[in-house]
Amino acid sequence: MSAVVTVGAWEAHYAAGRGFRPVMSNEQHTFERHVGPAAAAGLTALDIGCGTGEFAHYLTTCGYDVLGVDCAATAISRATNRYSDTANLSFRCWDAENEQWDDLPQFSVITTRLSYAFIKDKTEFLKRVRTHLAPGGHFHVMTPRREKLPPERRNTGINETEVTDLCAGWAHVKRHELDAQHTSYTLTHQQES
Repeated sequence: MSAVVTVGAWEAHYAAGRGFRPVMSNEQHTFERHVGPAAAAGLTALDIGCGTGEFAHYLTTCGYDVLGVDCAATAISRATNRYSDTANLSFRCWDAENEQWDDLPQFSVITTRLSYAFIKDKTEFLKRVRTHLAPGGHFHVMTPRREKLPPERRNTGINETEVTDLCAGWAHVKRHELDAQHTSYTLTHQQES
């Protein structure tokens, strides 16, 4: 079972000045190979669980207009301060699991980096992602695999059943082993007929 982490625990994590591993070059190359840069001006990306904003910022370098969201206000404050001069990048304190998605538009790309394992109701979450992903758009997930983690960290990764559920029902699935513990999945939404 994945770890259940409260908003208060995330707040404490970020308030202590902590973050997560930096965005690695192999993550960037995998995203560029499987998703690619924005093909036209105005394409949008939603980075769910953006933390302090590193991957959201990277997405702007690919040409996307990016909204980074996280449930921890401290993380959003740090991201906003760090990237205040970055064009086409905004941040919002928002809990993708517990708040409404009704006011969100469809996005060309939706990403979740190192946070998918912490989603409690993955089935409902994936329904919301599909609803807010433009036809032909991509859902890009970077996550640890549970069986590849040391025992004390296994609850921060996803298991094979969760991988199967994540990858079901997409037009295309691309999987890339980033390192000994982390895998990226690029899931492409159906095109409109």
